[in-house]
Amino acid sequence: MAVTDYRESLKLNRLPVQGLVPETSSSAPATPVEGQLWTDSVNHVLKFWNGTVWKNALERGDHTGTQPASTISDLATTVRAYRLNEFAVPNAAVSFNGQRATNGADPTAPSDLVTKQYADNLRAGIAGVKDPVRAVATVNVNLSALPATISGVTMSGGDSFLAAGQTTGTQNGLYTYGASGGAATRRADADAAGEVMDGTMVAVAEGTEAGTQYIQTAVASGAPGAWTQTWVKYSTGGQTYTADGQGIELTGTTFSLELADATLTKSAAGLTVGLVSVAKGGTGATTAAGARTALGAVGKYAANVPAITGGTPLNVTHGLNTLDIKEPTLREISTGELVGAKFVVVDANTVSVTTAASYAANTFSIVVIG
Repeated sequence: MAVTDYRESLKLNRLPVQGLVPETSSSAPATPVEGQLWTDSVNHVLKFWNGTVWKNALERGDHTGTQPASTISDLATTVRAYRLNEFAVPNAAVSFNGQRATNGADPTAPSDLVTKQYADNLRAGIAGVKDPVRAVATVNVNLSALPATISGVTMSGGDSFLAAGQTTGTQNGLYTYGASGGAATRRADADAAGEVMDGTMVAVAEGTEAGTQYIQTAVASGAPGAWTQTWVKYSTGGQTYTADGQGIELTGTTFSLELADATLTKSAAGLTVGLVSVAKGGTGATTAAGARTALGAVGKYAANVPAITGGTPLNVTHGLNTLDIKEPTLREISTGELVGAKFVVVDANTVSVTTAASYAANTFSIVVIG
């Protein structure tokens, strides 16, 4: 039988080959051709020559296309093992879908989020504002056998109240009501050192002190009960005002002036005083003449006289508003000599002057008393 030389290419014409074992060695063939197979006996890996290097057909880096996540058996386990701080930071709002973030640390940077405990601790600090109490006891109460009511409020178990008037000052403080006849316990946020300080405030919801706020003014020195808390009313829910009935009216929240009579008027500009009668210290008039008449006072008119034509009456308006005048006088301005003339009362504000001779203006001055 002839021996076939397989050193030449063998055409199998798509016939399956059974039991084919590629060349196996610890080192790669020296002169491979593209497509040649070789089994690395050291690493036990089948490789092929791509024309440049020996390649492992199973190497991921040489694969193309996509692989569904569902076909990767340990994908979910691997991803879940990563810490959140190892992921890229978000660049948009992150929704918690109505859930809480828990087990947080206290903030250190200005932009850090705060925990509820941190916020509660702040409220319990210096000048902290406590949750309101239902009532405040401003007089001594038996904290071991509580009364049914405090400050007019019928208390229930679990209600909180402020004891501010205890005979034993170290008993003052914030309490939780147990039951009528039972004992009170210090409120959970006011039973340890640092929880009630100088400046701690609490609002009162009900009772005779409803709407007020109380502030603790003593310097703290340990846990509540070891020192005397001093609680004083800080502010009220609104000041009450009462009109004094002496010219001030109060209607609801509006103050206004009371007007005694029609001589007074008020407007947005203020209070205006009108005609005040003589009986109330006024004159009852709007002119000087009217005032003199009302007061019975004597008025005087003095002025230089215009030019006078001899024998012709010259009317002089004096404005004294009275017919009851004394005889006017003429005084020569240059000499001071009083000159005789004829005077006639024309009306309540006018007299006429007649001289025998004619005179230039400002020769005389006239004085009318009335």
